[in-house]
Amino acid sequence: MSTGKQSRNKSFLALAIIMSVLALLCAGKLFLDAVYVPAILMYHSIGEEDAAALDGYGSKLNVRPETFSKQMKFLKDKGYKIISLDELIRRVDKGEKVPHKTAAITFDDGLRNNFINAYPVLKKYGFPATIFVATDFVGKENFLTWDDIRTMQKGNISIGNHTVSHRWLPSLDDDSLRRELVDSKEILERMISGRVKVLSYPLGGFDERARALAKDAGYIGAVATNPGWGYPKNDIYALKRVRISMTSDNLFVFWVETSGYYTFIKEIRDED
Repeated sequence: MSTGKQSRNKSFLALAIIMSVLALLCAGKLFLDAVYVPAILMYHSIGEEDAAALDGYGSKLNVRPETFSKQMKFLKDKGYKIISLDELIRRVDKGEKVPHKTAAITFDDGLRNNFINAYPVLKKYGFPATIFVATDFVGKENFLTWDDIRTMQKGNISIGNHTVSHRWLPSLDDDSLRRELVDSKEILERMISGRVKVLSYPLGGFDERARALAKDAGYIGAVATNPGWGYPKNDIYALKRVRISMTSDNLFVFWVETSGYYTFIKEIRDED
């Protein structure tokens, strides 16, 4: 074989290898784009373990203040775009592509340590967040007061509804369900002098009645508890979240949870 022909064959082989690598990279990017889901982070208690135990939130749902501060610094340093839950719901509803490294921050139950320990850190980094409040709990020991809530409203914190009494919604009759979803919304809106746009289903529990009533009551969306969008994928009244707990103390674990691919990993694991 002539030297020229050998050279051409090598060039074709090199080109074929390059094209194959590029095809794999493109396929990989398409796959990563397809399984990417912006993380909606779900916090509960931000306190020391002993204080959290008094709240009825053992270490399972508690994140220490120093850990929370590290996590927020991580998001800032790594260039995450933290947007409000309202904004994320709007984008999903319009079918907009949400860029990678986008996340929303939420807190369930309205514990007072959210105001004491989390709110100053959120202000420091300029991060918006949504705190879901159960109206029967406001002002009780270890829970937010109305003054706490109004103060945070002025500092880029949205107030969402977590029902009246944090009951398992699928077990309720229609009248009780309406009280939990509609009456509580009216109470919140009156007390904060503003619109309450988003609902968090207590314990992540909802059925088609609750979902339909949430929509009819004027919520722009609702969140549950498990990772993922919910089913179907674009159902803004069944958005799932990533629970952040004591296991997220490790920043590598936190990175996985906030990466946008945790949903895919978690759902594969749960199917096994």
